Amino acid sequence: MTKKEAPFDRGNLMKMRDMVYACTRCGYCREKYSSDMTKTPAFRVCPVREHSGGFEHHCARGKLLIAQGLLEGRVGYSQELVELFYSEPDCRLCTWVCNTMPLIDPPQVWRAIRQDLVEAGLGPPEPIRKIDDRVRKSHNTFGAKTSRSKWAEGLDLPLRSELLYFAGCYSSYSQTETARATIAVLRHAGENPAFLGDSEWCCGVSQFHDGSILLAKQMAEHNIEMIISSGAKTVVTGCAECYKSLKLEYPALVGHLPFEVLHTSEIFAGMLAEERICFDVEPTEKKLTYHDPCSLGRYLNVFEPPRSIISSIPGVELLEMQRHHDYAWCCGYGADMVNSVQPEVASDIAAGRMAEAKEAGAEAVVTACPRCVRALSKAGRGMKVYDLTVLVAMSMGLLGMKNRGNSNDVWF
Repeated sequence: MTKKEAPFDRGNLMKMRDMVYACTRCGYCREKYSSDMTKTPAFRVCPVREHSGGFEHHCARGKLLIAQGLLEGRVGYSQELVELFYSEPDCRLCTWVCNTMPLIDPPQVWRAIRQDLVEAGLGPPEPIRKIDDRVRKSHNTFGAKTSRSKWAEGLDLPLRSELLYFAGCYSSYSQTETARATIAVLRHAGENPAFLGDSEWCCGVSQFHDGSILLAKQMAEHNIEMIISSGAKTVVTGCAECYKSLKLEYPALVGHLPFEVLHTSEIFAGMLAEERICFDVEPTEKKLTYHDPCSLGRYLNVFEPPRSIISSIPGVELLEMQRHHDYAWCCGYGADMVNSVQPEVASDIAAGRMAEAKEAGAEAVVTACPRCVRALSKAGRGMKVYDLTVLVAMSMGLLGMKNRGNSNDVWF
């Protein structure tokens, strides 16, 4: 890329200037020694670099150098630049291993660049633009025309309650078993959660990441208004990305929220400790491993509640993969970025994660995000991937063994 390429307004990137220049070029975002996390002297950090030929511009150090070039006018807009900054799952492992943290949080820089590209009419790429169009028109990431509350038919969920279940797009349209399992567990514990039905809109996670901030704000403001009108004091969601949007993105965008946001793993772990729920059914697969969703783990530090739940299930042995907790490898599908722009790279990343699960000796994988469930299931080659909530419902005897799996229709 050269000066001759078209420039674009770098206003949002300028706000990240100190962060961009804080990079010491140590290379920890490429690979980092960690004797407690791996048997080899160094482990790979960037999943995109690992599965894109190992080139420097795919890791945070290389992209930060490009960001410096953008700020100094040495680099301008090009199609290659757009594809590069949209081929990134924002998994935040580079942030976690950086010696200068919290001075540098690379995904914030990438998001600022994408916002500049969107404001200049240069982004996002067409596959991601289609997702934005679906969210804008149908208020869900799939563009589904059917009712968002179809999964809740027959459940008689109230519209108002102090506890509100925010299902999210995936559990509403793709993995409806997860939504119904959530309600079953909560009701068994004595709760009767509300559900917004068609008044619940997409959380806007893809738009927060792809730079379409005005659309993200529209989703956020609508959802906040609907949640407040429901009288909810606590909002619970089983989607790691909805959780991040509601708990992290919304307050940053609109200010303090008058309600608490919990992930299902947090509320179920609390109920388990209080003996409001208990497990008495052993799963078919006894050796399980847990995949940490990036949005739940590295973004919001929720690592132990899912593990405490899995470890409490009778007959289960919880095995850790080589990379786990804050060092966990991404599933490759974060915010629909990489799998939209470079689907083969996203598939390779997911396949690598499933290979790691098999190497750990696991018979099945458990995770706490429907997008991770989809990514890992597609790469599993017969190895079962469970949503944590579905596993909880099964272990409580609330979900028949014959009904396991997510076989519902998906709208695209």
